[in-house]
Amino acid sequence: MASSYWIGDAEGRVLGPVALDVVQDLVRTGRLQDVTRASTDGQRWGAPEQFPEILALLLHAPKPEVLLELERQEAGRVWEQLRTMQGKAPQELFRLEADASVDAYRNAFFKLVKRFYPDRVRVQAHPDLRRAYSDAFHFLSRLMVHIENELAAGRAVGAMPALRETPLPMLAPKLPKPASPEAKPEAAKSVRRPVTRNAAGRATYEPGEFVGLERRDDRVEVTVKVNARNSAMFTQHPLVNLQSGGVFLACSTSLPLGTPVEVVFRFDEPAREIKARGRVILENAGGDPRAPVGFGVRLVTLPDSEKNFVQAFLQAAAARR
Repeated sequence: MASSYWIGDAEGRVLGPVALDVVQDLVRTGRLQDVTRASTDGQRWGAPEQFPEILALLLHAPKPEVLLELERQEAGRVWEQLRTMQGKAPQELFRLEADASVDAYRNAFFKLVKRFYPDRVRVQAHPDLRRAYSDAFHFLSRLMVHIENELAAGRAVGAMPALRETPLPMLAPKLPKPASPEAKPEAAKSVRRPVTRNAAGRATYEPGEFVGLERRDDRVEVTVKVNARNSAMFTQHPLVNLQSGGVFLACSTSLPLGTPVEVVFRFDEPAREIKARGRVILENAGGDPRAPVGFGVRLVTLPDSEKNFVQAFLQAAAARR
């Protein structure tokens, strides 16, 4: 049996290389559907029937109504876990010492929050599960911003001030009516947007400003045109911004966590090109409409001189608005 597989679906997307247990989990949770082809090397493809181990997983995939009920139950477990997290001090939640550094908090945060990325939930999932993941993700995101603010001010990290919010819901008593096989979920249309918009509904990039992605042997090269209109990529995202040594690139493509990247920034006024290497530390493929589609990169090779140039560019851009 091969150790890795590539899987293709009816929409032309390809997943791989992944182990068989990953394929099993994706099928079991409904995130992998309409499989049309498979491969053990990413080059030679065949129908699922040519791979008995893959076919067995597809034949035992849960029925839509069963999957919805499992997702409803999972939503209850996530909300219960969120209640527990809300009752813990930040150090206890992230299992850190009282004097832990901001980098230690960030590392612990990213390990925990990736469990609740909204785009991990399939588009047709039970609405309770989508909301539960979103609730947990945004709580942890707000908490990390609170921690960074406390440490930047030289204060000991305490509990986050309570927000006036609707109490976490219990499980819904009834299942929604499953969509017919012919119906196309409306939510799926929001994954690919010609113009990416932020949480306030303002456009961040025109399609031509995000020049594109080019895959290299060991990394992905990302080229971005930077102007006054889209300069918020360095400041707007609460977790990935210039202050934290990163940038959030809003675009129609989201790279997987951990992907090595080289970002080429092409500034317009004054004209300058800056290259920096980094790694993807946050991704959003459109599962949560409140967050922009794209990915966050932690830059590891941005010298202070070039960081100072970016800061001066942002000040000038703000003055021109």
